[in-house]
Amino acid sequence: MILPEIQTLLNNNSIEPFLLNLKGVEIKIEKADRLYNYANKNLSGLGTGDEDIVYNNIYDSIRLCCEAILLINGYRAKTSGEGHHYIVINAAATLLNGELSNEFQRFQQMRKKRNRIEYGDFIGISEAELSQAHTDARVLLIKVKELHSILNRQDVLKI
Repeated sequence: MILPEIQTLLNNNSIEPFLLNLKGVEIKIEKADRLYNYANKNLSGLGTGDEDIVYNNIYDSIRLCCEAILLINGYRAKTSGEGHHYIVINAAATLLNGELSNEFQRFQQMRKKRNRIEYGDFIGISEAELSQAHTDARVLLIKVKELHSILNRQDVLKI
């Protein structure tokens, strides 16, 4: 049964069914992991004006994890323009059915801040915000790796 929120996204042409591709999921997770690790390495040297770069890397890691969640569940975002990130984060939150709800609320706040950094007026990022984003990204990355691991075991069992 399709969740009503997912059905609405399908009806709005925001997401579309997509055949499960384990390699595609792995690529998203590997890239998310690399971005997270890059941000992790650079957290200690902050105060040099690179906070926005680290923040963007953490955000991109989160976005890729959300895209992996969609792929694991047989969907992908259809739009590539305005609203794409919003849809990906919301759909991933829906597919996790309430798990990590506080983190997903903060992910949407990060999305808004990242947009202001990227496209508008730069606003400073506090150490507390960076720390929370880093922690939240780690939690999501662990969850996605767990889902991927379960998927791999199920795939093996099907053969």
